[in-house]
Amino acid sequence: MGEPIEIVLNGARRRLDGVSPAMTLLDWLRGPARLTGTKEGCAEGDCGACTVLVDRLPVNACLAVVGQMHGRVIHTVEGLRGADGAPHPVQRALAESDGTQCGFCTPGIVMSAVAFGCGGEEPTPETIHDALAGNLCRCTGYRPIVEAVARCARSPEPLPPAPAVPIDHEARTFDGPTILHAPRALAELLRLRAEHPDAWLLAGGTDLGVRVSHDREVPGRVIHVVGVPELNGLAAHPDRIEIGAATTYQRLLPILTNHVPPFAEMIRRLGSRQIRSMGTIGGNLGTASPIGDTSPVLLALGATLHLASIRGRRAVAIDDFFLGYRETALAPDEVIVSIDMRLPSADEIFHVDKVSKRRDQDISAVLGAYKLGMVDGIVREARLAYGGMAAIPARAPHAEATLAGAPWTEATVERAVAALARDFEPLDDWRASAEYRLMVAGNLLRRLYLRSAGVAAELDAL
Repeated sequence: MGEPIEIVLNGARRRLDGVSPAMTLLDWLRGPARLTGTKEGCAEGDCGACTVLVDRLPVNACLAVVGQMHGRVIHTVEGLRGADGAPHPVQRALAESDGTQCGFCTPGIVMSAVAFGCGGEEPTPETIHDALAGNLCRCTGYRPIVEAVARCARSPEPLPPAPAVPIDHEARTFDGPTILHAPRALAELLRLRAEHPDAWLLAGGTDLGVRVSHDREVPGRVIHVVGVPELNGLAAHPDRIEIGAATTYQRLLPILTNHVPPFAEMIRRLGSRQIRSMGTIGGNLGTASPIGDTSPVLLALGATLHLASIRGRRAVAIDDFFLGYRETALAPDEVIVSIDMRLPSADEIFHVDKVSKRRDQDISAVLGAYKLGMVDGIVREARLAYGGMAAIPARAPHAEATLAGAPWTEATVERAVAALARDFEPLDDWRASAEYRLMVAGNLLRRLYLRSAGVAAELDAL
C-alpha cells in the first residue's frame, strides 16, 4: 500500500488520498481540486498558462506530477486573494493598465509576476522580460503587461504563510497505478535503481513531463531523485565547479554568472524561469538529446561525470559519455551523481552561441561552444563542440586539429571552417536544413574569431 501525498496548497495542508503520483499537477488542480484558474494551453511547458508557484518559484503545472510535489508549498492564482476577497495588487495592476483581453493567459502571467516580486529583483526592462519569457499572450501585447509588473514589483504583496508544522521529508513510496519512489539517501536510490533498471529516473521532469502531459504516457514505475542530498551539491572551486546532477538551472545560474558568464547567458535562453526552476543539468545529460543545450558546453569545457551504482562509483569523461542517438555510457543500474565542470582560465578563449528560430524558449538549430588555449597568439589546444549537428552532441576533431598549433588568424579560422565539413554531416529536419546547419557552424567559428579580435559588434544569435 502506498503512502499519501501531502502538500501545502494556498496556505492549507492537503492530503491527496487515492491520487496517482503520475497525474500532472495541472490535471489534479483543474480536476479533483477544482482550481480552474490555472489554465491548460500547450501541455508542453511553452505557453505559461499553467504557471503556479512551488516554494515561491514559478513552475509549469503541466510538466510537474503530483508525486514530485510531496512536501512542497504550492500557490495557485486562487490563493492570491486577500482575506477580504480583494484581488492581489498584481491582478489589480494588470486590470488597471489594460494588460488583459481574453484573459486566458492572465492567471499564468499573474503568477510569474508575483514570483518576480517575491524574488526581490530590480524591476528593469531586461529582468521583467526575462520573468515573462515563459508566458505567451496572443491578444494584449506585452507593453501594458510589462508596465503593470514594473508598477507593483517594487513592493510585492506577501504570499499567505505556510503552516507552522512542515511536512516530513522521509523516503516515500506512492502508488496508484504508477509506483513512484522518493528516496532520501544515495544508497536507497542505488538500491532502487538496481532493482528497477527500467523505471523512469525523474528529476525536474521538464523533458519526461511532456510524455505524461502531452503524450499521455502512464509510466509503470518512477524514481524521483531530487531528495537525495548527494545529487544536490553545488560548490565553486578555483579551477572547477562541482554540480550535483539534481541541481536546477535556477540554483546554478548565480554561480555561472560569476564564473562562466557565456554559459550563464545560454542558460537564460535554454528555457523560461518556469523551466529553470525545475529542470536539472543531470536530467539534460541523461536524456542524451542531440540538441541538449548544456552538453556541448560541458564537452567544450572537458567536464567529468561521476556515476554510481551498488557496484561502486566511477568517473567518465564527457567525451566518452555519448555513444549514439539517445544512448550513453550509463549502465542500467547507474545514476549520474555529479558533474565536475572545468573553468576556463584567463588565457583561454571561451564562448557559447545558440542559434534558434526564437530568442527565448526555443530548441536550438545549432549550438556551438568553444574553448581555445592560447600562448602568444598560437592556439595550443582547441575544443569545439556542437549540438544539433549530429546524432549526439559532438566535438569537431578535424577543425580542432586544424587550429591546434596554428596562429589564431583569419586564414587559420577559414581552414578550420572548411574542416567542419569533414566533421559533420547534419540531418535535414523541420528546424533547419543540413546546408544551413553547416553554414551556421562555420559562421559561428568566424564570429568567435571576430569577437576575440575585438572587431565584431555583439549581435544576438537568433
